[in-house]
Amino acid sequence: MRTTLRRLMSAMGLAARDAEPELLEPAELARWYSSLGPDERAAVSRELASRVRAPRARRDPATLPAVATGRLIFEQDGPQGPIPLHHLKVELWDRDPGAPDDFLGEGFTDSDGSFTIRYDPADAGVGDLPDLELRFFEPQHTFRKDGRVVESWRRIGSQRGPDDHGGLHYDFGTLRLPYWEYDPSTPLARLLVTEEGTPPTAYAPGRSMAMLKAVAPIELVKRRHLLQIRLGQAPSVASVQADYPETMTVRMERESPGSSRSDAFFGERLLNGMFATVMDRDPEVPGDATAFRLYFPWNAYEQDGLRCLPDVDVRLRLVDGRILPVRIILGLREPGAMAPGSPVTRRTFTPADGALWEAAKRMARVSATLDTELGNHLGQCHLNVEQYSIAAHRNLRRNPLRWLLLPHLREVVLINHSASSFLVGPNGYITRASALTERSVETRLQHLMGSYDWKGFAPAAPVCEAHRYAHAAQLFWKLLGEHVDAFFAEHGSAVEAEWREVRRFSDELVAHSAPAFVCRYLRARVAGKEAPWFVRSERMELDAKVAEPPPRAVSAVTHTDVPQPGELDALKQLCRYVIFFATFRHAWANNLQWEDAGEVLYSSLGLRWGKGGVLVAEDDPDVAPPPDEATEMLWISWMLSKTNYGFILNNEEDDLHPRLVELLRARAAEFAALGLDVRTISSRINI
Repeated sequence: MRTTLRRLMSAMGLAARDAEPELLEPAELARWYSSLGPDERAAVSRELASRVRAPRARRDPATLPAVATGRLIFEQDGPQGPIPLHHLKVELWDRDPGAPDDFLGEGFTDSDGSFTIRYDPADAGVGDLPDLELRFFEPQHTFRKDGRVVESWRRIGSQRGPDDHGGLHYDFGTLRLPYWEYDPSTPLARLLVTEEGTPPTAYAPGRSMAMLKAVAPIELVKRRHLLQIRLGQAPSVASVQADYPETMTVRMERESPGSSRSDAFFGERLLNGMFATVMDRDPEVPGDATAFRLYFPWNAYEQDGLRCLPDVDVRLRLVDGRILPVRIILGLREPGAMAPGSPVTRRTFTPADGALWEAAKRMARVSATLDTELGNHLGQCHLNVEQYSIAAHRNLRRNPLRWLLLPHLREVVLINHSASSFLVGPNGYITRASALTERSVETRLQHLMGSYDWKGFAPAAPVCEAHRYAHAAQLFWKLLGEHVDAFFAEHGSAVEAEWREVRRFSDELVAHSAPAFVCRYLRARVAGKEAPWFVRSERMELDAKVAEPPPRAVSAVTHTDVPQPGELDALKQLCRYVIFFATFRHAWANNLQWEDAGEVLYSSLGLRWGKGGVLVAEDDPDVAPPPDEATEMLWISWMLSKTNYGFILNNEEDDLHPRLVELLRARAAEFAALGLDVRTISSRINI
């Protein structure tokens, strides 16, 4: 655009004093201008207005003779009817085909979406009656190095009015804008993107280059494998693996055979790998602080009958500072069983079972991988953060809260839109590569989204000194507390002054969140009861969510247009929670995908029923994923782990408050001691 402006300025004889102007005939100049897009025309008009006409004297808007009015509402109505588009900037322009348009006036929509713009028709030019046009703008911001905010405006739409309007009043009426609309076809809070449409936001330019750089080395590898399969020359899983870069577990087996399959490594990855999650105490040994349990209840969901996905109950024990698996209970269906709640046979395995123990650990790794992809990664980070992103973009404009939150919410809806068909849906990789059907994936995600809430959240305490993930999570949570507190100390009064936006933000979050989901086991064993074995800090408040009919999963921050006692602290907690999952938590789960899901035989999303069952040696080709799924899995794991753009420390768009950057940089050594390079923590979810 800058090049276009320079060329037009030169063409109009407005070049710099020491430059030779390139003068064009009026007709040719008109052709130039008419070839520009709307945003470029607006930029040219703004740039040249002061050069081609005398500057306007300052005028009291109340004295201007003409007025344009109207009201902006969202495209879709809410339960109570039309939803106003509040605090949006509206500009009134005179369209001049073939020449720079004339700016007439501006205003903002009020809390009801209504606007009034006073203007002088004479500003359209001598002898020219204005051709009216409204243009709509949303706020953007950057931060200077000293923490001061620089505001700008991004055009998001327009509405043509009458040509040659000679009256002194024009009412544009009620205008519906399709702006950050919710998708009515899903029970989850998802952005509506029509088949031929585009989202109301875009990736930062550098992200596309990062994706290309990450994927280019392996794209041809995957294509070659898929071509071989189509030609009837399918490669073995071993050769597929060998064609990709060496991953951590492959390297470990090359250097020390058996090391990546050991009990100690199994426990270490459950603590600190991409699988890192809440680890409850073992309820069967109350009071024993060294006994732990992980449980994955897959029999509750429909399965395809071709793959084996049993209930997995892992019991672990803290021994000499390490977490070791001591028992694995599998609830195995019969091959071909598809219905949720199918009869199961429970089999228990211990380290004394030799090869069967190794097979049971592999089954547990596969279960943990699928649970991580659907839960820790896709559900708790991607889809969870999306619901906050939509509500924030729809409602936060005057409130300084957007300066704190929107940098962390800016691209998540884009990557989630891709995931809707790439990972899930009828042809998504998770649907094709796991035992879950399309319907059960949807059900599982709805259950997961029904269990996430900002209220009361805090990272769980480490279970041992070697629990690096939990130590890092608590350190980052503390850092975010300092950042959020400092932001509210600086802008808290302005946040309170625009509390109506907070209320609308909160109302939409609650209204569009999933119904709270508490499974029968937790209802019977935890809700309303003393259950010291159950880690509550990362879970929603079960006692408040078991009511009938089920309340919404996300708790309200406020119910009033003026903050009540305790609500400012509640808002701080929400902000801390959202930033935590958009940054640290997503980075931990996503960046370790290649390490923990980069070897097909070590872990995958699903194992098939083979001729000899499923508890067989790793190299049984009947059980392992087929070559097409194997190459897709490795391609996806590499792409997710290696596509990185938008780091906190880089602050590429200058939209993060520099305080967060400095707080993180100051703790780099502490995080490094826990195995985390702070340079790898992204500022938002865009992969």
